[in-house]
Amino acid sequence: MITKRLSAVVPESEYERVEKLIRSGAAKSVADLVRKAVGKYMDELGSSKLLSFRDVSMVQARREIVDYIKKHPGVVWPDEMAEDLGIDYRLVLKVVQQLTDEGRVEVVKKKEEMITK
Repeated sequence: MITKRLSAVVPESEYERVEKLIRSGAAKSVADLVRKAVGKYMDELGSSKLLSFRDVSMVQARREIVDYIKKHPGVVWPDEMAEDLGIDYRLVLKVVQQLTDEGRVEVVKKKEEMITK
C-alpha cells in the first residue's frame, strides 16, 4: 500500500485535547489519532458531501448571502456559506468582497475569518 503524509495546524486548545485523548489511551500517538480521525471522517462523509452548486446570478447570490449572514451572526466562513447555500465559492468571495468594501462585513486579518458587524 502506498501511503502519503498529511499535515495540519490546529489551535493550541485542540492540540491539548488531542494530547488528553492520547494519554487516555484513545490512540497510541498523534499520528495514530489523526489516522483514526481521518478514516472515521471519510467513512461518515462518503459521497454524501459531494457538492452541487446552483447556477445563480450575482444579485440572487448577494441576496442569499446577506440573508445567511443575518441568520448566522458572528464569525462566518465563506466556504461554509458556499456549501450551505449551494453557491460557487468564487461567487461567494466576490459578494463578500463587495460587502467588505461597503463596510457591511469585515475580515479579521489574524485568522482570515469573515465576521458580521
